[in-house]
Amino acid sequence: MKTSKTGDSSSMPKVSLTDMEDAVRKSGYLLERRVATFLRKEAYKAVANRGFMDQETTKSREYDVYAYKGIEVCGTGSCGLYPTLVCECKNNTQPIVFFIQKETFEPLIDEVRVSGIPSKIWKRNKYISVQEFTNVATVHHYCIPEAPVATQYCTFETKKNTSNWMASHTDELHDTFRTLTKALEQEIDDDYRNMAQWFIPEEIAKEFVDLSVYYPVVVFQGDIYAASIGNKDLTEEEGLELKPCDHIQYNPEFFSFYDNEVISYHMDIVSEKYLPSYLKIIDREMHAIKQIMEQEKSSVTDSINRIVAECIGLKDKPRTYRKHLEYEF
Repeated sequence: MKTSKTGDSSSMPKVSLTDMEDAVRKSGYLLERRVATFLRKEAYKAVANRGFMDQETTKSREYDVYAYKGIEVCGTGSCGLYPTLVCECKNNTQPIVFFIQKETFEPLIDEVRVSGIPSKIWKRNKYISVQEFTNVATVHHYCIPEAPVATQYCTFETKKNTSNWMASHTDELHDTFRTLTKALEQEIDDDYRNMAQWFIPEEIAKEFVDLSVYYPVVVFQGDIYAASIGNKDLTEEEGLELKPCDHIQYNPEFFSFYDNEVISYHMDIVSEKYLPSYLKIIDREMHAIKQIMEQEKSSVTDSINRIVAECIGLKDKPRTYRKHLEYEF
């Protein structure tokens, strides 16, 4: 007689309806659906379970929600600016704590990630980044934080065979943040590759702006806390303070397979209920960038014409125009 192998589903009892409902509620599936639905109501085009190529493993992966909307700039007939959310959703049953960075925060404008045309502007006989041109250092929340900034976090689990809780750095959550950076890099790379469509004969006469500004974000359904060390005269144990929080700006470092080095990323950690407020921050920043681009329309259009001419003048047509379009910091 054949015996069933360990873990063979045929030997397991059938899951009950109650258990199914409980498992689905504890998963992130419903949260993903709610986030995508909310973004669509806010005029974003949202796709749940967005596929991408993991450059580390060369395997197909997916992340939870991809969303963008178009904002017209300079009356070009093209929408122009595209705020783009690259989003993971987590139904954390236990709180997650982020440790607030008390040291002086040094904003880096290159952490405001962009792709498209023009990602660089011709100014004073040289190219400058579109981030510098649009003054993101004074208008973007990555540079002027709207929320506490953290570089470290912890979750909680019980010690084996005990009821004692311990703080830990779980692989699952680390993988969530890592997935987000990989997905972000792939979205940027894909967008630059798709820019090739602008350099075909039917399109070259058009004046256009096609610039995506990226917002990597993790939406948590459960509790988020900010941990800070208070009075410097107290010990860390005495001065530790935990406060519930709906928005954290997380600033980790990960290896970038495009840059081939470890770089600093900036992503937002938000509660589900904070999403409306978070989109207002994005709208405000997009409005500020749009205003500057429209006020400096001649510089924008001159730069686009210069970039397009340079790309069309290439003898060998590349598969992607990224190195010709992207500003190198």
